[in-house]
Amino acid sequence: MNEIIPAILPKDAGDLVTKTDVLPLEIPFIHLDVLEEDIWADISKSFEAHLMVESPEKIAGKWLERGAKRIIVHKVDESIIKCRDGAEVGLGVEIDKPLEKFSPFLDFVDFIHLMSIEEIGEQGHPFDERIFARIKEVKEKFPQLPISVDGGINLNNYKRLQEAGATRLIVGSHFKEIWNSLTRS
Repeated sequence: MNEIIPAILPKDAGDLVTKTDVLPLEIPFIHLDVLEEDIWADISKSFEAHLMVESPEKIAGKWLERGAKRIIVHKVDESIIKCRDGAEVGLGVEIDKPLEKFSPFLDFVDFIHLMSIEEIGEQGHPFDERIFARIKEVKEKFPQLPISVDGGINLNNYKRLQEAGATRLIVGSHFKEIWNSLTRS
């Protein structure tokens, strides 16, 4: 089953609560983009934490304590691998980074999180069509790994991403449009 998960990049704790509370009740799971500033408030939804920080190993445990069901990092070490005792761990891979660089770590994670934009850390960047070749490459080399895709996803490309083999789509700016199209069907 494909998942379409809303991405939240909060400005502060109040913004996190507001953005979570306005989501439809049927949305059971959200994606939190975590930058260097620690923004947190108790929220009513299950979540995954995308740790887009310089030293994810220093804060991963804190996000597990907060209840993260999945942790996504862009580099893996022994302390991150230990997080698998409490949550799924995903390896984030930027669109411009060669997959071979990450291959040694893919045996130690539960899924791969492919970025489909060139610049990470903000919502609204343009979708990069190279993601389709990247999904194909992952499916060929690592068929056991679920594939999460993050960035630039909208009404024009989400179905193509699912057809290409993405199992989870992380949607920021265009989540409401996609959600509305799915609930009208």
